[in-house]
Formats: sequence, C-alpha cells, structure tokens
Amino acid sequence: MSVKFFAPQMVWIRDLLDPCHGDNGIDDNYIKLLKRTVDEMRSDDPIGRKISNADSGWQSVDGCDGHPAFLRLMRCIKESFYEEVWPFWGLDKNKGHMIDMHNSWANINDKGAWNKPHKHNGCWMSGAFYIDAQGDEGDFVAMSQTDRIMGDFPHSQRMNENEHLRPKTGMLYMFPSGMTHMVEPNKTDNERYSISFNLGFHFKGERPTGDIPNWRWDETLFDITEDGKLIQVSTSEQ
Repeated sequence: MSVKFFAPQMVWIRDLLDPCHGDNGIDDNYIKLLKRTVDEMRSDDPIGRKISNADSGWQSVDGCDGHPAFLRLMRCIKESFYEEVWPFWGLDKNKGHMIDMHNSWANINDKGAWNKPHKHNGCWMSGAFYIDAQGDEGDFVAMSQTDRIMGDFPHSQRMNENEHLRPKTGMLYMFPSGMTHMVEPNKTDNERYSISFNLGFHFKGERPTGDIPNWRWDETLFDITEDGKLIQVSTSEQ
C-alpha cells in the first residue's frame, strides 16, 4: 500500500522588512518610495483596469517589474523564491533553474474594495507584496475546492476548508498560480497597497516563457454561491 500526497495548498510567507535578509530585504524608506510611486501611478491613471478587483478597488496595468522604483523589490522577490520556494521543488539556481518575471501590477484596496475568487493561468507561481497593510483591511483567503471529511463516523461531515491570512506591511506571499484565492472586503478607512506578480520557470540558456511571442496570461474568475461553492463565471485574458 502507498499513500500519495496530492496538490496541497501552499503559501510561502516572508517578511522582507526583517533585517536578517540583508541585501535581499528592504527598509522603511524604500517602503515609502514604493507607496509614493503607486500614488503617482494612480494619479496618472485614476481609472486603472478591472479584472478581479471589485467595487472601488484600483489596479494598475502591467509594468511594475520594468519601473525603476520597483527593480530592488523585483530582485528581492526573485531571491526569496530561490531561497524559500526552490528547495521545496528540488530546484537550484546554481544548476540553471531560473525564474521568469512574467508581469506585475499595483493594487489599492480602499474601503469596500475586495478581490473576487480567481486563479492565474499561463504562469507557474504568483504572489503579492504588501506595501502598506495593517492586517485588518480584509483577509487574503487561500480557497480549497476539495471537500474534507471532518469528525468521526457516523457523525462525519464534508467541509470546504479555506485558509485566512492577514497581510501586513513588508510581507511577501508566494503561492502556486493555480491556487484559487480572494481578498475579503476592506471594512476600514485605511487603503491597502500591494504589488501582485506572476512568475515562470526556464532552464538557463533557454528563452524565458514571458519573452515568447503571443504568450499571454489570464485570470479565471469565480462567483460564490450562498452555500459557499465556487462557480466559474469568466476568463479574463490580458
């Protein structure tokens, strides 16, 4: 007999403000620069784009990974993946296992804003870095689409188990792109600032997937029924 462990939900969490990360971390002054930059982006494009962001939530177009102000952050994100996620998958940068930064964008969730359940297609890993978050502007929810049997027979019941996380400033969340997730409504008067991104993978010497002509990613969006089930409603191509 054998037991195989299939597709667990995984979210790697790293505090980039922790001084132990040295050059692969950030400081408060850099956080302030990132926030000013996102404010300038919203000022230049106050409407932004609508994908999973609902109600008044603002989202920029792609391009943060190419903006000078975000280059340090992008380097820290890549190094965090190499140090934290790569060993889990048995990968090693020194053996030519390289990260592709596919795309990245900025988010501002003001009062009432939330992000619908969705997952990212056309990429391998995704994540979010929190520029300004106090922890009470709505949980990040990793959603399970697999029923679990809870309790002892004959009183067992099937439950859909989600994981709730409370983002704070400086936190980096890293997770598989196919994991369905959402952000709960912000019920505070604070605006939460974050940077989201998608990553790919290639072997050194090969062409990064994000550079392949006609490559594109999309988001699969879901609605939540009254009994908590997810129903796919659309796929939004970028």
